[in-house]
Amino acid sequence: MTTRQQIQEIPGALRMTLEKARTEFGAVVRSVRWGDGPVLICGAGDCSALSQAAGCAFETFPGWPVVARPVEVFQTYALPLLKQRSVLIMVSGAGEWPEAQELAQTAKQRGSVVLALTNTPETPLAKLADLLLPVHAQGEVDAPAVTVSLHAALNLLAFEAARALKRPESNWGQVAEEFDQLPGKIEWLFTQLPALVRSLGAELARLLRLTIVGGGFYQFPAWRAAQNLQSLKGAEVVAAEASEFLNAHAQMARKDEAVLFLSGSHSKIKKLLHRCAAQARENGARVLSITDGNDRDLVDGTELGMLVPTMLEAPSSTLTLFMLEWLASEAIRPGKA
Repeated sequence: MTTRQQIQEIPGALRMTLEKARTEFGAVVRSVRWGDGPVLICGAGDCSALSQAAGCAFETFPGWPVVARPVEVFQTYALPLLKQRSVLIMVSGAGEWPEAQELAQTAKQRGSVVLALTNTPETPLAKLADLLLPVHAQGEVDAPAVTVSLHAALNLLAFEAARALKRPESNWGQVAEEFDQLPGKIEWLFTQLPALVRSLGAELARLLRLTIVGGGFYQFPAWRAAQNLQSLKGAEVVAAEASEFLNAHAQMARKDEAVLFLSGSHSKIKKLLHRCAAQARENGARVLSITDGNDRDLVDGTELGMLVPTMLEAPSSTLTLFMLEWLASEAIRPGKA
């Protein structure tokens, strides 16, 4: 299957995941006793970074404390947190990681509840779990459709936990509607922006140094994009969290470097991103961006960028992740890498 075909699979996989998760996730959330300590979230293998992405969602929607770690780090430092009735969410695409299975077994021995978020429900990890959170996307764990679906599912899981167990908030109807709109928005972007994506992809392929900056909900998309673009020949591509960039990297930005900022007008840390972009420009770096048209401070200071539809922070971050998957596929397609 070509990379373009893989990108085209994203809306369908995402639509199926979101439609089924609306009822499946709600039922799981209601069957779990939450509140005995922080929510524990662990990512296994290629899903390690996704565990960090889930932290913002659970802190934002239900307002619960979160400990999010890759499996190996959790086993080393956080095992004392596994107690009677603790809730451990395991995120895994392949489900075959021995370390993840060992952690799940330890959690169950200590009386913790294990939830498995996965697109492979027949794996050993899924069978060890007390409750399964299925993601209806087929393919390898690092396939674009699987990655985008897992990311959206984590955000939706936190939102469904809030809807099921917390007092309603005024914007929850809009949040639910925007999650439902995500597949259609992606299909619209795929038909409207191919020329722009090819152009920006070609530009990225010519860069020698690229830093991708995100924060909060946008941190995982930045990390994922940097991983995807590592195969560009002769290019140095890294991801940086926004506060880390401002305090440690912005002063070192150079004229031969480009910095791609990921944000949106509803991002809670957009002012921090604006400060980062201003510092990068002051030091002579090229400023690129993916944001929406209402994020005027970032848009006005961008040399080259892409505008996506305006959405709330959680669905917007998944939309940005899709754009980066597509952009990377153009930058590294045969003849460029």
